[in-house]
Amino acid sequence: MANREETRLAQSSSKDSAVLPGGNNPSGRPVSLHAIVATVNVLAEQGIAAADLLAGSGIPPERLQEPARLINHHQEMTVFDNARRLSCDEALGLRLGRAMHTSNYGILGYTMLVSPTLRVALETAIRFPLLLASYFTLRLEERGKEAWLLADDYHYRADLLSFNAEMCLSSMWTIAGDCMGVRWSPKAVHMSFPLPAHAGFYPAIFGHAGHFDMADNALVFPAKWLDRPQPLADAVSFHMALEQCQRQQEQWASSHGSALVARVLRLIQSDPVRFARLDELTTTLHMSERTLRRKLAALGTSFQALLDQARHQQSLHLLHDTRLSIGMIAERLGFAESASFRHAFARWTGKRPSDLRR
Repeated sequence: MANREETRLAQSSSKDSAVLPGGNNPSGRPVSLHAIVATVNVLAEQGIAAADLLAGSGIPPERLQEPARLINHHQEMTVFDNARRLSCDEALGLRLGRAMHTSNYGILGYTMLVSPTLRVALETAIRFPLLLASYFTLRLEERGKEAWLLADDYHYRADLLSFNAEMCLSSMWTIAGDCMGVRWSPKAVHMSFPLPAHAGFYPAIFGHAGHFDMADNALVFPAKWLDRPQPLADAVSFHMALEQCQRQQEQWASSHGSALVARVLRLIQSDPVRFARLDELTTTLHMSERTLRRKLAALGTSFQALLDQARHQQSLHLLHDTRLSIGMIAERLGFAESASFRHAFARWTGKRPSDLRR
């Protein structure tokens, strides 16, 4: 059974949940490029070029090489619409969902993997909707001996409802399999739309035929699976990763409307050595140092503050999850010497790096 404190930390509540940016326009909410990259990779096997998939989205092909980039749901849906049209594959939503593993969700995926149980993993995904980037509101319910993972509250393009519902549930079941370490089949798959022409593809994804024209979009599976210990569970890693999820969701929410802060953070996190140099950062951002400093100041932050934040988060991961020496960690984070890293770490945490190792 899950530790009560771990379950409590992962549970979503109105008090803890971040107010999602975008207001009455959910298509403007920020989202990472993970799903777009997965789409490009899947359709490359059919010979479909990335430039054709990205047409009209405002996303240049070279941006796919920049993990720091944030886009919005409107841009993502434009790519999905192109993908469906170019592939002529009505089952594409199911195929894309099957290709979306925990590794596609960054720190959120890692947090789910090291969660103590599937229950906590799913509750963690529900708690961080910006990081999950779903077009639906997810809910987890227990109904007797059955668990129901429901996806509802869809407010996007009606013509992409079935595509998005299929991608949502197939991706969530792929993630569940990653977390449990086994590829079991759910008891049932419910979809709220009519029987599609590609319904025969459902057994290949879920192991069962789908049920259509139902009241909800839902995955139904034995409730006893919820509290089954996960093979990669690690209590310390879970708590540390959970804190990073909270910070990242807050950053994405606060940076909506000006994704500059989020982009700077993600660039530094992707290569702390390279982007510890302000000139490298401004070259990548295509702006002058003076302009960047002015824009960050207007947002209430600075390059040094964001550099410290990104280095702090990376240092926690490297100290806990690797056996690298303090000197090697300092080097990876872009410090000229170990003493500088130790001084910075003490400033961030009030402790020495070796204290965390012990």
